[in-house]
Amino acid sequence: MSARLPAGARHDVLGTFPVPASEITAAEQMGVPPSLLARFFPRACDQIALSRSALYYDIPGAAPAVPLLWRALWTLGRHRDDPVGALRRAVTENLLNIYAATAYAAWEHDTRQALAGSPADEHPLDSLLDTATRLAAGLAGQPDRWDDELPVTLPEGIPGQRRTFRELDSQAKIADELGYLLAHVLTPAGNISAVACPAYGSMALALAARAVIPATLPGVTVHLIRLGFHDLAAERFLGRDGTIRAELTAPPGHRERLAAAARGRRVLVIDDNVGYGTTLGAARRLIAQYGGLAFTRSTETAWHLYHRSGDHDIADVADLPSLRPNFHHRVQHRLISHLQRGDAAGYARDSAHSVRADLRQQMTGAYQLALSVGTWTPGHLERMRQELAFAQLHWTEPGVPPSDGAGIPQPWQVAPEAARSWR
Repeated sequence: MSARLPAGARHDVLGTFPVPASEITAAEQMGVPPSLLARFFPRACDQIALSRSALYYDIPGAAPAVPLLWRALWTLGRHRDDPVGALRRAVTENLLNIYAATAYAAWEHDTRQALAGSPADEHPLDSLLDTATRLAAGLAGQPDRWDDELPVTLPEGIPGQRRTFRELDSQAKIADELGYLLAHVLTPAGNISAVACPAYGSMALALAARAVIPATLPGVTVHLIRLGFHDLAAERFLGRDGTIRAELTAPPGHRERLAAAARGRRVLVIDDNVGYGTTLGAARRLIAQYGGLAFTRSTETAWHLYHRSGDHDIADVADLPSLRPNFHHRVQHRLISHLQRGDAAGYARDSAHSVRADLRQQMTGAYQLALSVGTWTPGHLERMRQELAFAQLHWTEPGVPPSDGAGIPQPWQVAPEAARSWR
C-alpha cells in the first residue's frame, strides 16, 4: 500500500493542519457536540480551525473525552459524502495521540514491573498498541470504518505520567518517510526482517510503520524499543560490561519477539533524529546482542553540529542519515506554547510557518555539507542522493525553520544547478 496523505491534507512544520470552519458547522449539524469541537479544534480565524488545541498536549485533560471522540469519529464516518474529511482526520489524530501516550505509559509500567520481579499482563498494552495502529492505518489511507465493538474508553489502572511531546509528530513527515523507506530501503533490499523504532520520539512513526509496512511487506515486523540518551538520560542503559541492558528497553514479551526477529537477520533501526549518534549506536549494539545486524536510519539529522565542531562525525553510527535538517526543540516548544495558551491566532501567525527555504533546498545544502566534510563513504553519499531525488519528486512536508538562523542551509547557499541536479 502507499503511505500517502489524502488529498487536501496540508500539515505545517509541527504537524498541525487547518480544518475549515464549514466542516465544524457540518459536524454540529450531524450531532457532534459543539463543546467537544470547540475544546479540541480552536478557531484561528473565522474561516479556519486548527487540528490541535491545548488538549493535544494535556493527555490527562483529553482522556475523559475519548468516548465522545470515538462517537464523533463514528458519526463523521457515517457521512462520508459530506465534506468533513479534514475534521475526521483531526479527530483521528487526536485519538491516536491519546492512545500513543497511554501505550507508552503502559510500556514503561510493564517494563518496570518485570524488572521488579512481578511481570505484568501485557494484554492491555497490546490492545492499546493494536487500537493505535488501526488509527494510524486510517491516517495512512487504509479503510478506517469503526464499529461499536472497538473500545471507547481507555483501560484503567495504568500508572505513570502520560508524555505528550514527541519530536517526530507530523503525519506528513511520517508519510514521506515511510514512502521513501518502502521504495528505496525495505523493498529493494529484501533482506530486512524487522524494523525497530526507539521511543518516545519515534512513537508516532512506529505506529504508522506497524500499519503500513506489514501491509506491504508481510514478512517484515515492526518493534518498539525504549532507548534514548537525551529524554531518557536518567536511565542507565549501558551495562558495566559495555552491553546494552535489554531488560530496560521493553516488556519481556516484546523483547522476546524482537530478539526472535533479529536473530541472524538484518534490522532497520529508525530514530527520529540523530545528533551525536548515541542512541543509534546503542540500538546497533542491542540488535547485535540479539544476534542481528542493524542498518541505521535517522528521520532528521542535526547537520548544524558540523558547523559547531570541527571534529563532529556520525558516519560510523548512521548508515542512512536523512538530509532533512532537524526541527529544533526551541521552535517546537514555542509553537506548542501558543496552543497551550489557547492562542490559535498567534500560532497561525508564528514565523516558523514562513520559512524562506523549502525542504528540498535545505536538503541540497545538507548534501553539499556532507560532501565537504570528507568522512562519508561513497555508499553513504549514494544513499543521500537517492533520498534527495525521491524528496524532489514526492515529499510534501514544509521547510524546517532555523532555531537561530545558523547552521541550517538557506536557499542563497545553494546553487540553482545543485538544487536541480537530483530531480
